[in-house]
Amino acid sequence: MAHLKVVEGLSIPGSPNRENEDALGSAGSIAFVLDGVTGLADAPLMPGKSDAAWVAHTARDLLLQHGGDAAGDLRKLIGAVAKEITARFETERLRAPQARWELPWTTLSLIGVEGGRLHIAYVGDSRVLIETADDEVHNFGTNPSRTAFESRLAAKMLAGSKGKALGIDSIRATVLDDLRRARDTVNTAEGFWLMGADPAVADHATVTSIVLDGPATVLLTTDGFYALSEDYKHYGDRELIATAQTLGLSVLARELRHIEDDDPDGARYPRMKKSDDATALLVQIEP
Repeated sequence: MAHLKVVEGLSIPGSPNRENEDALGSAGSIAFVLDGVTGLADAPLMPGKSDAAWVAHTARDLLLQHGGDAAGDLRKLIGAVAKEITARFETERLRAPQARWELPWTTLSLIGVEGGRLHIAYVGDSRVLIETADDEVHNFGTNPSRTAFESRLAAKMLAGSKGKALGIDSIRATVLDDLRRARDTVNTAEGFWLMGADPAVADHATVTSIVLDGPATVLLTTDGFYALSEDYKHYGDRELIATAQTLGLSVLARELRHIEDDDPDGARYPRMKKSDDATALLVQIEP
């Protein structure tokens, strides 16, 4: 009987002055990470400090509630969670949304263990790295996570920041209208899919599986943590998993923040924020 063991989990905010809009969790034979997408509304839509935190934390709670015996059908689990998010959104919202770009969304990367198979599902740009017993390293998620559009916006922010630190104020000053236009396409034929108040996301999640011939190590990360590999090029996937196992996620998190503190205005590594929320979950699988 395959089982899943959490070795370590870590989730840190991008700024001590802002709500952590990431989440993580494990229940039974599933594990997951979530990354709430930064809100663009001028006034809150949902209760709490952050609409993005509301949807990520609501999704976390529902995955923990429903996921204990759903490892074999991740698409069904995603649909059930999204359906309940939709119901809660309608009852808990403080006002009606004025535009689609106000809606709260979150990425999701999810694994489930059943028999001798590891199931993987994702929407958005969080990541699942898997090292299997045959010494192969598998990478699941939107790859690359940073689109050409996001790279252009990061360059636009850098040009307009005039040496000021990156953050939400820079976003609002330079690229807010661009982001709102892009956010209008989320969960439409013209855009990309995320978890939120939309049960149709279950039909558009990427769901796959791999056969397990022995033990496996899984590292689930949000893009803020995976920046160590994708954006800053300090680790390959194999090295990132190995370092997580040997030194721990906290050491990697300190290295991440050191890199970003040395480049506060994005001159070396163009990006939307000085530091993003960063979340990782290290899991061992025994088939």
